Amino acid sequence: MNRKLWGICLKWGLVLGGMLSVLEVVKMVARQVEYGSAQLFDLAMIIGYILILYAGIKEFKASYPKRLTFPKAYLCGLLLSVVGSVIFFGYNLIHYQVIEKDGLAKKYDKALENFRKVIDKDTIQSEELAWYVDTVRVLVEAAEKDYLQQNPRPDSVEQDVHKGVSLINTYFADKVVARRSSDTTDHYRMSKFAPYAKGVMVETLQLYMAQNEQHASTSDVKEIVQRALVNIGQVNPAQRRFELNKSHVPHYNQALTYASVAALMDLLYGMFFSIFVAMYHYRSKEPTPEEEEAEPTEPDEQEARPEP
Repeated sequence: MNRKLWGICLKWGLVLGGMLSVLEVVKMVARQVEYGSAQLFDLAMIIGYILILYAGIKEFKASYPKRLTFPKAYLCGLLLSVVGSVIFFGYNLIHYQVIEKDGLAKKYDKALENFRKVIDKDTIQSEELAWYVDTVRVLVEAAEKDYLQQNPRPDSVEQDVHKGVSLINTYFADKVVARRSSDTTDHYRMSKFAPYAKGVMVETLQLYMAQNEQHASTSDVKEIVQRALVNIGQVNPAQRRFELNKSHVPHYNQALTYASVAALMDLLYGMFFSIFVAMYHYRSKEPTPEEEEAEPTEPDEQEARPEP
């Protein structure tokens, strides 16, 4: 029986390894044509894996002379998965060392792209908002310093300029933070926040100019903020989060490392799926006549009752 079990597992393990290898080729073609629905490949892998496990354990059940127990059924699925993982490991070594030498780099680039998309859909966090406000304040103050060095003004005008710049920074920060608490739109999505916040700074400057158009320092404040806006447009919380966290995205430089991890994940899939497939098969196996005869039966109630 062990020889028959190994023969069945080897047969269907080769089928499993072939299916996974073909799927890897399809993924390579998808990367070349920039096909984006990677979830379909994962679904196809899951369905194919379960069907192959089902067929392999079913064949073993048909050849097993007794009622198939769960451990026996699970062992078949496990051995089948081991063979498939070994085949898949060998193919990945060949694939990324010979067929697609830049495949791992393309996988990493795609993973980074997907990671950035996830960030863009997220909402800016309190810490990131505080960082953005502080960065904008530093940029405006730096623009004020450079402007006054290039365009000296009387002390009284410089004081008014400093008050105006400070007022704009304070109002901008309060406005951005307050709107985050009450705004139900998607302005605070990571992909849209930076342009939105820059627009808030423009609105803040326009409001300041409307309220202080008679002051001699107003034109200077306007020039300072407009200069700062050039650098403010380059401040991007989404890019900052991406740069801080992109190292967490899995990156494989060696085909051996990737092949080992992929084979291990494939084996874990097999161990998990085999539980349910084995459970289905061992429950559906009818007992043999010998087992039925060997099973104890309950004594008939009438026969067991003593005669009066």
